[in-house]
Amino acid sequence: MSTYSETSFNSQHYDDSRPNYPEPFYQELVKYHKEKGETDLAVDIGCGSGFVTFKLLDYFDHVIGTDPSATMISQCQGSSRKLPESKSIEFIIGTAESHPSTISPESVDLITGAECCHWVDHAKFYAESARVLKSNGTLAYWFYKDPVFVGCPKANAIYKKYTYNSSKELNPQDKFERYMGPYYQQPGHDYLRSLLKEKSPPTDLFYDIVRHEYISERDGVPNATEDAYVTKTPLFIHKVIDMKWFLNYVRSWSAYHTWMKEHGDKYDIAEVFVNELKEEMGWNDDTKIEVIWDTVYTFARKR
Repeated sequence: MSTYSETSFNSQHYDDSRPNYPEPFYQELVKYHKEKGETDLAVDIGCGSGFVTFKLLDYFDHVIGTDPSATMISQCQGSSRKLPESKSIEFIIGTAESHPSTISPESVDLITGAECCHWVDHAKFYAESARVLKSNGTLAYWFYKDPVFVGCPKANAIYKKYTYNSSKELNPQDKFERYMGPYYQQPGHDYLRSLLKEKSPPTDLFYDIVRHEYISERDGVPNATEDAYVTKTPLFIHKVIDMKWFLNYVRSWSAYHTWMKEHGDKYDIAEVFVNELKEEMGWNDDTKIEVIWDTVYTFARKR
């Protein structure tokens, strides 16, 4: 994603504006991995701001974060986070399809990819992962889809309009594009929407493949008495937000940055988007709104 390579991109803002992955999910991942894998070295591809990379230090002795963005890598390298004793971490420019030369073949116990594997060249990604993983090492990748405003179908329709539609297709006489749909990289955005159903680790390279998706419209929203991490998915992501948080969330999107580069002299599309939500829903900046995300994760072992 070239947007995240720009020197003006603020990875701390990106980190603060995004939902986090729950502890039960990390426990599920580590449980799967430890059935046959070791805990010497983990590699986190598309590491971005590094919050998954640092989290892996809870379970692995050495962790490497890779990202094609020099901006992201530089900001991770400048982190002042205190490391656990006897643990080490490093950040290196690299891609999912081509690991840095310092990562040797058959040396990696775990490869993770969080919120990035819908953007990769999948054939090259699977082959490269198999090249550097140890036998029985784990490939794990996961992501969340679009936020769902719980119990607010009108708000969800407005969200879909701004993130998937094109105003110029709806009204060819529009002088400029008023929605962000056309500004997402493809086919990655379509893969996000489908929860990457089209791709799976090849069975000649991987086995024990587990794919688990949670779709709120199909699987239901847990009530107050349910344990969502047990009944729905360990990758259950929910948050109570307000429109101030949501505005920053929209401003962390690659499509927002691309739209603003082209049309930012007209207005801030994130503000227009949020103002329409507030006007149509009767919300203000401080209204508390429950949001959940549809999610998917895939685990696989290298043969």
